[in-house]
Amino acid sequence: MTTADLHAPEKPSGLRVLFVNRMAGLERGGGETFDLEISRHLAAGGARVAFLTGAPLLGPAPLPVEGARVLHTPWLRWFPWDKVRGGWRVRQVEFEWFEWRAARWAARHADEYDVIQVCELPNFVYWLKGRGVKTPVVMRLTAPNYYDPRGGVKLADALMASGTTIERLRAGGEAAGGGMPPLVDIPNSVDAELFKPGASDFRAQQGIGDDELVVLYVARFQAFKNHALLMEAFAEFARGWPRARLVLVGSGPLRARTEQQAADLGVADRVMFLGEVPYRDLPVVYAAADVKVVSSDYESFCFAALEGMAAELPVLTTDCAWVPRLVEDGAGLVVPAGDAPALAEGLKTLAADPELRRRLGSRGRELVVERHTWPASAGKLAELYRQLLNRS
Repeated sequence: MTTADLHAPEKPSGLRVLFVNRMAGLERGGGETFDLEISRHLAAGGARVAFLTGAPLLGPAPLPVEGARVLHTPWLRWFPWDKVRGGWRVRQVEFEWFEWRAARWAARHADEYDVIQVCELPNFVYWLKGRGVKTPVVMRLTAPNYYDPRGGVKLADALMASGTTIERLRAGGEAAGGGMPPLVDIPNSVDAELFKPGASDFRAQQGIGDDELVVLYVARFQAFKNHALLMEAFAEFARGWPRARLVLVGSGPLRARTEQQAADLGVADRVMFLGEVPYRDLPVVYAAADVKVVSSDYESFCFAALEGMAAELPVLTTDCAWVPRLVEDGAGLVVPAGDAPALAEGLKTLAADPELRRRLGSRGRELVVERHTWPASAGKLAELYRQLLNRS
């Protein structure tokens, strides 16, 4: 079964949609992946899609989005805001600067679009609506603990979320009362035709032997992703498994600290730091791996877990909220969060049992195709747009 076999709702022909996502041109996390992928599938269905995104105050966007309108604002890329006391305030100032400029631009061009789709940015919505813009605004919430000092979330015309975010919002009654907009579940998904098992020349290019076990982690180097835990677990595992590599994909303020930890633990020569890898180049990395690991303290969803499942990799995850839910039907192993010895034992279990890896990986692929494909999610989002336009 392929994604082409799945039935999606009516195609979004003719819709003009502006996606506002500051980080799409700067870093790639779950929110950016969602917007870029679902916009691509909306466009495939006939929608006319545009992007408004961010770039550093000086210089081009590190990850340019084709055809996007780019706003230059301060970006302290390597400032460890999640590790410094009060550091979140610096990050908030960065975002507010972008939100203010983006609201002014979008207000001037609002009549060019039928819908404005924004990845959080509640201040953007507050300032945009304050300018009298009538174009429907749909806000995607990536986490339930969003910061909204001006009440911009309540001014959106609709909210969308998935995973633990929508569960917690509904459990707290935020979608039903307090003047909150309608809340819709639009599932996160993966391109199962792009991420799939197959041939890969990654090992040959990187000098990795066919008999080596490759453990892959795709994540930003931020505190909650807990690379430190994974490094400790891998070092313990590697002492009894000399033919193993750990491949880390991503960037972030804690990369240098993680590199130093690898050296201190004596495994620097067995850990590969690939940095940011273009999205379209990621499948060959997944196809070369044996195990997909998630060492996070918390995940409201986790696109990287879906990518690994689509590539038929067994998932070894901490009990980090949503990822265990993704793999609970036989696609992976779950160990306690923050427990390095347990994570090391999980690696040993998978390394020693190729048949277990094959069985878990095969089930993961089945679950992705059944539950998490972009055409279905894009169709559901297009239907939300149509409902908003009919009401307006």
